[in-house]
Amino acid sequence: MRHSITRSVFSAVFTTLLLLIAALGLAGCATAGTPVASSSAVLVREAPPANGDFDQLFVLHGDAARAPITSISLDSDVRLPAAAWPADEMRLRIVSFNDLHDMLTLPSTARGDTHLLSQMVRRVREIRATAASNTVVLFVSSGDDHTGSAFDELVGMDVASYGVDPSYHAYSQAGLDAAVVGNHELDRGARLLAKAIATDARFPVLSANLSGSRMLLSGPVVPAVVAVQKGLRIALIGLTTPDETVIRAGDDPGLKFVDPVTTLDNLVPALEPYADVFVILSHVGYNGSGVEARHDVKVGDLDIAKEMGRLTRKPSLVLGGHTHTVLNLNGLEPQNLVSGVPVFQSGGLGQYYGDILLTLRRSAAGIEGKVADSRLVPLKKRDDRVKEGDPRYAALEHEGDFDAAYEATAIAPLLASLKTKLTERIGVSDASADITTARTFADRYTGECAIANFMNDAVVARSGTFPGGKVDVAVFNASGVASGVPTGSDLTFNDLYSTMPYADVIFLAELTGAQLKDIIRSNARRMVRPEELQGPKPIDTSAYVSRGYLHFSRAVRYTAVMGASAADADAVDISINGAPIEEQLQKTFRVVFSSYIAGGGEGWSGKPVGAGLPDTVIGVDIRSLPKLDTGLIYRNEIIAFTRSVGGIGASTGALKDGRVTVRP
Repeated sequence: MRHSITRSVFSAVFTTLLLLIAALGLAGCATAGTPVASSSAVLVREAPPANGDFDQLFVLHGDAARAPITSISLDSDVRLPAAAWPADEMRLRIVSFNDLHDMLTLPSTARGDTHLLSQMVRRVREIRATAASNTVVLFVSSGDDHTGSAFDELVGMDVASYGVDPSYHAYSQAGLDAAVVGNHELDRGARLLAKAIATDARFPVLSANLSGSRMLLSGPVVPAVVAVQKGLRIALIGLTTPDETVIRAGDDPGLKFVDPVTTLDNLVPALEPYADVFVILSHVGYNGSGVEARHDVKVGDLDIAKEMGRLTRKPSLVLGGHTHTVLNLNGLEPQNLVSGVPVFQSGGLGQYYGDILLTLRRSAAGIEGKVADSRLVPLKKRDDRVKEGDPRYAALEHEGDFDAAYEATAIAPLLASLKTKLTERIGVSDASADITTARTFADRYTGECAIANFMNDAVVARSGTFPGGKVDVAVFNASGVASGVPTGSDLTFNDLYSTMPYADVIFLAELTGAQLKDIIRSNARRMVRPEELQGPKPIDTSAYVSRGYLHFSRAVRYTAVMGASAADADAVDISINGAPIEEQLQKTFRVVFSSYIAGGGEGWSGKPVGAGLPDTVIGVDIRSLPKLDTGLIYRNEIIAFTRSVGGIGASTGALKDGRVTVRP
């Protein structure tokens, strides 16, 4: 965050001294290997976000993940203001979003560009411009702001190649007030995230349950802030999922995320005297019933809400992310009010933004809060081919639906930087129906998929230059195959990026045939079953189904036997390179995984898979296998292969060759 050099240096020294004194004081009462009993923290005053709406900002420096914070000191002679409301009732209005995944603007020559972030900016600026004297307006993100669009390419893959963080850069100009670290913020490592925050984030980036990081703690990432606006003191706390956080090997080996509920226990009592209301930015995930589970969440937002209700009588609310859950579409639903604490989430990938109004009143019992209004507002998609008079026209984005001035000053320069990359021709496609988006959506979770076959076989073909030489098997998760490709046309970089939007790194592992067999058998239980495609609530295979179903390169062949249920499903007739797996159980194979699966994503962590499957369906713990981080990007190898063979089609390997068969 931007502040004067003098204050920055003084605050850093002062904070370090306080924390060092606290650590030395505690060292005498803890033996080696014994958890520290308590710790101290300091609130440092910093300049509020330049384009935001805060009057004052106080940043907490301390380690709530390590131990309870027993005292909070104030930086220098600064005094945190007491509550000084201009009216008996204050109104806190929050515009929130989550899991945007770098989808700031979606470029399309055929449909016209969809301006997702600029639509939100237009609304936030309207609300702020017309806010009454007793209304405070927040604009916040609940994480996973990275990984998912071509804008990712502007960041670079390491500090040496760093260009710009498009999301943080655009958020800063938009007037975002705060964001939380999501699991995908670490896809390219802690060092690069620290660089991105220091360079482009002009707002606080939060995670209270972050522990052990050399690069992010006591600097780029802080556990909490207290923001003061119109006399209202708002404590914002960030929490990050302990699961599915992919960390580049060797980058920051001590980094981990600890239990979010325990972290709140450590932090909230000490912070409460400085706050009138708590806003929890949670990238932990929704764990309620009645919704499709994108991730298996052991401790989720309902647990966080329950704990906040126990810890404080101050009004609190939880703004969630990670599971891409659509909550409270038409108002707060009863199951999402836990111990008086409401829980919200706005879907993901630019589906909606949340608009929440909380009223606050003083009473003899303290400050009372009530959700006066809440709703999800759909972000409109662009399609200029649909003309006025068409029934679909009103639901689409048009001029005036987004902030054109912001788009021109904040987003257009980023798009200009991308233009050459996006339009670069890398080959041609044939007219096969198997490589279309419709066919890819139908196939990717249910069996064999032509595009996935092409991707995995491309990586094997390119692997001669990998550390240690050629690999035997390449593996990729179905949820990472985001679309097919246009048929019978030139293919651009953007076409391939749309097919595989995630910047997965290639990890190498050496597995025995027995280990591969276990993975393939587990994989058969993760397929979307025929009966799940029917009935009153069929699974939508055009959406994300986060079961971790894997596709394999051509060396692997098997038959998936569906059985009576997912728990009964199995894989039989497994062969590797033409030989039965039973003859190769002790043989070692070199296998490529994406970083997402290598990190235990989507139930490949020795735990129940979740995502609608019985609890008895346990995933193989791929996370625990010894692996080598090659530093190579899966998508880049596929693009290089596509160039070398001239395009994508049946003749270049984009076809279904029978490597997976499915029977009842």
